[in-house]
Amino acid sequence: MGLCLCPNRAALLPGGILDLLLLLTLLADPGLPARRHPPVVLVPGDLGNQLEAKLDKPTVVHYLCSKKTDSYFTLWLNLEMLLPVIIDCWIDNIRLIYNGTSRATQFPDGVDVRVPGFGQTFSLEFLDPSRSSVGSYFHTMVESLVGWGYTRGEDVRGAPYDWRRAPTAAAGLEGQVYLCLRGTGCALGGRGQDPPCPGLRGQQPDPGD
Repeated sequence: MGLCLCPNRAALLPGGILDLLLLLTLLADPGLPARRHPPVVLVPGDLGNQLEAKLDKPTVVHYLCSKKTDSYFTLWLNLEMLLPVIIDCWIDNIRLIYNGTSRATQFPDGVDVRVPGFGQTFSLEFLDPSRSSVGSYFHTMVESLVGWGYTRGEDVRGAPYDWRRAPTAAAGLEGQVYLCLRGTGCALGGRGQDPPCPGLRGQQPDPGD
């Protein structure tokens, strides 16, 4: 059997306190060998995983803001970008532009945002790559699973996504999670059947996506 931790809306409160609500859905897979750990796929809530960005912008909101970067950098969570004045640069980079006609969102001109580490746990264990305590998110849970005999990237995996958009939006999180869970089951010797996951299928698309 597999365990899918499906997302609910979580919030990052002042002071770095995380209020996480998870819907636990038990997925049966009789094809898994006896005594095997049920695979776990962690799906974070809002603000619950790292985001990276690369810039090649025509304009900026402040002369201190970068217009162009040679590589991707951490957009969330980067505490240095939340400082006064610099936060204006961050807001301009992390915002989405809503099209009222198509009801879709898009990145600002010259901003490309990607989600690192799908299938791994690092981008949701710590929101800040420096692994500071204020950015700790799923780390305690993953450490507990490891202590019970789980292995990161094998039978405990992460399904980070662009949480600015609905999980059912164009990013295809639902299909990715199914593939991730199926691949985990296959790797453990199970049949890797596509199991139902009401926690994801029951969600309605965000009208903004």
